[in-house]
Amino acid sequence: MKKFARIIYISFFVLFAFQGWAQVEEEPDTTNIYEIDENEDESEADEYDSLIIENSGPYWDFLRPYSFVFDTSYAPARQFYNIWDTVTINPYKQQMREMDDTVLISLIDDGCGFHPPAIGDLTSNFGFRRWGRRAKFHFGVDVKMEVGDPVYATFEGVIRVAKKSADYGYMVLIRHNNGLETLCAHFSQLLVFSGQPVKAGDIIGLAGSTGRSTGPHLHFEVRFKGEKIDPNLLVHFPSGSLFNDTLQIDKSCFKHLYEVQAAKLKAKYSKTKIKSIKAKKGDTLTKIANRYGISVKKLVKLNGYGKNTKLKKGRRIRLK
Repeated sequence: MKKFARIIYISFFVLFAFQGWAQVEEEPDTTNIYEIDENEDESEADEYDSLIIENSGPYWDFLRPYSFVFDTSYAPARQFYNIWDTVTINPYKQQMREMDDTVLISLIDDGCGFHPPAIGDLTSNFGFRRWGRRAKFHFGVDVKMEVGDPVYATFEGVIRVAKKSADYGYMVLIRHNNGLETLCAHFSQLLVFSGQPVKAGDIIGLAGSTGRSTGPHLHFEVRFKGEKIDPNLLVHFPSGSLFNDTLQIDKSCFKHLYEVQAAKLKAKYSKTKIKSIKAKKGDTLTKIANRYGISVKKLVKLNGYGKNTKLKKGRRIRLK
């Protein structure tokens, strides 16, 4: 009996050892580990796809031909710009409010063409507006749109920036042949890439509500050498037609920048306990008013000086 039990024990040992050896020597599975099972749950497949896109870079990069390299010597409006930056929205850092000359920009000639970026009612205009408890300057216009509505290139040019921004969401900035740059923001989807040439009327993306946005719309800006210009000087919304064939740009186009600076200074110095300052060499009441965000009228009333009074260095000027 003991001999029979011993035989059975040895038989089981040999059988299990053989199975273990067979598993070690088995051919490895050559199935693609990224292949999605046809019976896999749909939500899991969608999650998998999003991971692939996330790990492979921005989805609009797939629009760019593999061997595409933009030759910056073909960057448009070289008479105005010597920088081609595909990341920074305003790399120029120029004080346009102090410009001395006048520039005429053609809006329809020189092969530039024109097409409105969108046609619709304005939900927010260029200028100060309430943002929560404080006033904030809005440097563009907002056009009411639905998610998925097409947005068009305004003039012929080249895509300089196409990216996702914290405030703008998915955005596109185009440098046009005429020297203007236009910025469109809050897309749900981009359809262009940096370095891509576009003509007026080409679809550059689909409207949405990405970034700092409270609903689907197009945020549209017009810029010259980085600084914003009121789009209403060019385009009549909601008809989407041009006011004139040319746009005259001078320092008056940027006078709103003084208002923005004054508002910032007023907010800053309204919280300070500074009641007076000493005048610097060359100071006037106007310069001090602009510096501290106070009206000249108030300074005249507080100090009893005339608007054009020449102030000696060190003279005490009341601010409150």
